[in-house]
Amino acid sequence: MKRILPFITILFFCQSFFWCQIVSKVGTTAAPFLQIGVGSRATALGESYTAISDGVDAIYWNPSCLDLFQENQISFNYSDWFAGMKFVNAAGVIHLGEFGSFGISVTSFTTPYMLVTTVDYPDGIGTRFDAADIALGVSYAKKLTERFSFGATFKYINRRIWEMNASAIAMDFGILYKLPWENMNLGMSILNFGTKLQMQGVDAIVFHDLDPSMAGNNDQIMADLHTNGWNLPLSFRFGLSYQVIHSEDHEVLLAADYIHPNDNFSSVNIGGEYGFMDHFFLRVGYKSLGLPDSQVGLSFGGGIKYQFIGIDYAYVKMNYFNYVQQFTVNLSF
Repeated sequence: MKRILPFITILFFCQSFFWCQIVSKVGTTAAPFLQIGVGSRATALGESYTAISDGVDAIYWNPSCLDLFQENQISFNYSDWFAGMKFVNAAGVIHLGEFGSFGISVTSFTTPYMLVTTVDYPDGIGTRFDAADIALGVSYAKKLTERFSFGATFKYINRRIWEMNASAIAMDFGILYKLPWENMNLGMSILNFGTKLQMQGVDAIVFHDLDPSMAGNNDQIMADLHTNGWNLPLSFRFGLSYQVIHSEDHEVLLAADYIHPNDNFSSVNIGGEYGFMDHFFLRVGYKSLGLPDSQVGLSFGGGIKYQFIGIDYAYVKMNYFNYVQQFTVNLSF
């Protein structure tokens, strides 16, 4: 019971921040696909994954965890998003002993093709367009002591909408500390610390008249419209995880995360996992506790693991868009 007290403490500690926040800043950042959770296990646990250190999916949540498990791993994640959009992620990690661990990741978010419409042609002008986002990451993690590890990810981010695109670079930083209490971890990470995204492309080239009041002057001077730069969705995460039961046949894991983003109010995620014989898993979580007008909440899922392969599933209930499902395949070698 005493070891569960940190989870209660963090919830009450973070609750004090909820009531003193005034402006949420929702919609003030670009590349929201970077906020979509990676990994069915993490998603089913309500995205309370900052202090969980036994899988390649940690490359997204806290890169310092990549050097804390033994197997080299590859994972593939897929999710059908709303309105025909698709979210895909692939990641891998390889351990190099005393040199640490290296990882790579690719995240893609795409839309289906849509008709180009105008006021005069609301049914389309015969041309189609689409949009696509991609993030490429290279990670490194090192276990510095028996209890402390550090990791970082360098990311290249690109957004494209028809013939316009924007690029940015960003970094993720994370640390994980194994507390003196057995099977309890504390993790912290900063995600998407980087440059701004500014849309550029041929659609920003227009013809401009320098002086519309003067007759006979050249009104076909080419000009380039400069768009504003937008910040990436930066967030600070603080998490605790505790393996309440750890026996040959049964395992119970609890986790909680506090999230402080730059484009919304702070909130708390919680989750729990039950494992049977290290082969079968059931998970449940709740995301965005304390967040006003949150569009997400309850999540659950499960998984099966046998020898070198694992398959996980997550279901997330949405308030206005029904639900989202995510599927993950993990390979160990």
